[in-house]
Amino acid sequence: MNFEKAANFIWKNGRLLERIVFEYFFFEGSKSSVLDAIKAYQNEDGGFGHALEPDLRAPESQPLYVEFGLRTLYDAKIQDSDLAYKVCDYVSRIADLEKGIATITASSSSYPRAGHWNNPVSEQPSFSRLTSLVGLLKWQDIKHPWLDKAVDICLNNISSARYEDSHTILNAFCLLESLPQTDEIKMIYTKLSDELFQAQFFSLEAPPQTYGLTPLDFSPTSDSYCRRIFSDKTIQDHLKVLESQQEEDGGWQIQWEPPGEMARLEWRAYKTLKSLITLKSYN
Repeated sequence: MNFEKAANFIWKNGRLLERIVFEYFFFEGSKSSVLDAIKAYQNEDGGFGHALEPDLRAPESQPLYVEFGLRTLYDAKIQDSDLAYKVCDYVSRIADLEKGIATITASSSSYPRAGHWNNPVSEQPSFSRLTSLVGLLKWQDIKHPWLDKAVDICLNNISSARYEDSHTILNAFCLLESLPQTDEIKMIYTKLSDELFQAQFFSLEAPPQTYGLTPLDFSPTSDSYCRRIFSDKTIQDHLKVLESQQEEDGGWQIQWEPPGEMARLEWRAYKTLKSLITLKSYN
């Protein structure tokens, strides 16, 4: 792996957010700088907007952006109660605790977006999306009148439903990690682990033969919550594949079609940053 080439790719193509996070992980950057970069995307309603997730170019707040922003803070282990409380206000206003929350709003169709967001299902309430947002908000350790009830409802959904999509399982693990590790949570952890190996869009083998999440998506760092699900050999095999995927220009590629070339470069910088963080964590 060529670190200098990867760094140059991020400096050249990354958004301010990715460049600031890169500094934070590799050059002793500050938490406040990361928070300032994230807050630049936060709207008056408390949600995040402005194409924070590069495949949708809308300025208005979207649940999709909220997940991206909160996960960025989670990956950097940064908590900020003021920011998170405002986000929770936004989520509580648009979520339905009986149906879930949509990934994107109908109004997003007025803006450029990747083809996969043209699926009508994206605008329908989803419990897996809500579970992820609730888990990431719970991880922020805020006290919000809506949040505890939301946690209980999402936890009940994970316990009672069979999860068949690896993306859904990834979101569910996020909620479990944010909670005290009681016997009940450990039982649900085992349930989800078993379901993961049978799930759609999960590639246990290395290299993956089709599109899907890999063990490194569930265990991006050596101390990840899901690390114990996978053998050392499985992780090492996927690390070798990840390292081999660096392109000549220093960056890592994406495997879907974004809405434009700027979005492609933003995603590639993001993926390059994530790859470097994972490779560094596992030495």
